[in-house]
Amino acid sequence: MIRRSLLLIVFLFVSGTVCFGQTAALRDYVGMISQGFHPDTIEFLRKLKSNLEKKGLNDSVRSLEEIIKGDSGTGFVYVDNDGKNYILTNYHVISLAHTLSITFEKQDGEKTKFSDLTIVAADEDMDIALLAFAGGQKLFDQGLSLLTRPVQEGEDVYSAGFPSAGSAMIWQLGRGIISNASVRLPPEDENDKMIGPYIQHTAQIDAGNSGGPLLIRTPEVTAGFAVVGINTLSIRRRQAANYSIPLNRIQSFLDTSKVPVPADQRPLLEARVNAFVEGLNVPGADYLHIAKFLSNTCTGENAEYAVNSVLEKALKRVTDNIFNRSLIPSLTYAVAWTIEDSIRSKTGNISISVDSISPKGTDDFKVSFKVNNEVVESVWINEYGIWRILSFGKIASGDKTLIDDKEKMDVNKKAHTGNLHSDPFFQVSAGFAYPFDLGPAFGFDLGFRQYKNFGYGIRGFIGDNYAQFDASIDVFIPVIAGSVAITPYAKVGGGFMILPPLEKELKFDMAFGFSVQGGIQFTTAVIPGLYLQAGYQHNFYQRFLINDDWLHPNIILISIGFSFS
Repeated sequence: MIRRSLLLIVFLFVSGTVCFGQTAALRDYVGMISQGFHPDTIEFLRKLKSNLEKKGLNDSVRSLEEIIKGDSGTGFVYVDNDGKNYILTNYHVISLAHTLSITFEKQDGEKTKFSDLTIVAADEDMDIALLAFAGGQKLFDQGLSLLTRPVQEGEDVYSAGFPSAGSAMIWQLGRGIISNASVRLPPEDENDKMIGPYIQHTAQIDAGNSGGPLLIRTPEVTAGFAVVGINTLSIRRRQAANYSIPLNRIQSFLDTSKVPVPADQRPLLEARVNAFVEGLNVPGADYLHIAKFLSNTCTGENAEYAVNSVLEKALKRVTDNIFNRSLIPSLTYAVAWTIEDSIRSKTGNISISVDSISPKGTDDFKVSFKVNNEVVESVWINEYGIWRILSFGKIASGDKTLIDDKEKMDVNKKAHTGNLHSDPFFQVSAGFAYPFDLGPAFGFDLGFRQYKNFGYGIRGFIGDNYAQFDASIDVFIPVIAGSVAITPYAKVGGGFMILPPLEKELKFDMAFGFSVQGGIQFTTAVIPGLYLQAGYQHNFYQRFLINDDWLHPNIILISIGFSFS
C-alpha cells in the first residue's frame, strides 16, 4: 500500500514536472508583437501630449505615452516544410504598423527582442497576417505544429498570449473548452454575409491576446501543444464567448501566401478600385467605407489636419462615432471623413466613377476619379499585398502646408475674435432713447456674460420727467465675418418706472412690470471693443399708486458702447 502511494506521488511529480516544462517551453514560440506608428503620427501624438501636459491632464498624458510606445498583441512562430521562419498573428495587430518587432519572454523574465519584422502577406477579411524576420533569418529549427485532425466540441483548449495589465504585457496561459466547433457570426452591416466560421471557446481572452494561438495539448509535438486556431475576438456582453480562426482557414491563407505574386498587378488594383467606387455609390456610404482603403502612410501624413477638421466641422454624432474608439484607428476614420467631406456634393450625394488608371512609378499607380463631374487624382500603393490609397485629391495629399495654412487661419480668426471682443465678460453702452409716449431720454446698458451666449444686465432710461430701470436675462448670438461682428440679442426683464403723476396732489407716480427687448450690436476689429447698438423695447407695466390700465410705451435706443474681454 505504501509502495503504491509512493509510486503515485512520483508519478504525479513527474507528470507535473513534464507539464511545467512544456508550459515553459511554449513561451519560446509565443511572443509579444509591438507595432511602431508612422513618424508623422508620432509627431502629432507628441503635440497632443504636450497640449495635455499644459492643461495638467496627467492621466491622459500617461495614456498617450503608452500609445506612442506602440500597440501590442501576440504572435507565434511557424516554420514551413522548407524551413522558412514566420510569425502568425492577426491582421488587426499589425494593420497600422510602420515598424514591427516581436519579444519572447522566458519564465525567469529574460527577454529576447527581434526588430524589423516584415509583412509577407495579410488578409484583412480573414484577420490573419504572416510576418518574417529581418532579412528572412531562420532563427528557429521548428515552430508550433498545426493540428492535423478536426477539433471536437467539449475538448480542452488553451489560449496563450500576452494580455495587458496596465502598461505591461504579461504572459498568460488560459484553459477552457471548445463550446462550438464551427460558428458563424452576424456582420456589422446587415447587408453583408455572415462572418466565419470560427471556433468558439471559453479559454481566457483579454486585450493583448489577439493573434495568439489556441492550443490543444499534444505531447508528441513541439512544446507539447498543437495549434488549432488563432485567437481573434470575443463578445463583451457574453460570458466566455471567445473566437478563434480555425485551421482550415489558416491553411488556406498559408497556401495563398505561397503563391507567387503576379507580375501584372493591374487586375488586382482594378478590383480594389472598383470595390472602393461601388461601396461609395451605395446610398448612405460614408467614411467607414473609405477607411478600409487607406494606407498607413496616408493616415500618418494627414492625421493632424484631419482630426482638427473633424472637430471643427463634423456633426457631433460623427465626432462621437470617430473618437469613441481606440485613438489610432480614430485617426484613420478622421482622414476618411475629410475625404468623404471633400467628395460629398451640396445635395448630400456622392457620385464617383473611375476616369483612368495609369502607372506612376514602379510600385504605385495614379487613379483618376470623376467626382461630381470633377476629376480628382489619387495615388494607390501595394501595402503588404493589399492595394490602398496613398493620397486622394488635395485634402489627403500629405501636404503639410494645409496644417500651416489652417493654423494661420486659426491665429487670424482668434486675433479677429479677440479684437472684436465678441465674447466679452462685461460691456457698457450709453446713448439716445425715445420712449414714444414720454419724449426723448438718455439710455444706458450694463451687461455681464456668464456662460457662452447667456448673461444678465441692467438697462435704464432717464428723461425730463421720466425714469425707468430694468434687470434682464440676456441672450447674444455673435456672427463673425472677418474683421466685423454682428450680434443680435434678446432680453427679458422686469423693473419699475417713475412717472409724472395723474393727480395734482401727488409729486410722482410709479409703475411696475416686465419688458421684452431686442436689437443688434455692430463691432469692428479696427477699434477693438467699440460697438454700436440699435435696440427696441416694449413694456408691460401698470401704475402702482393709482389703479390704471396697463402702460405699453415703445422705446427705441441708439447707443455706443465698449466691450471688455
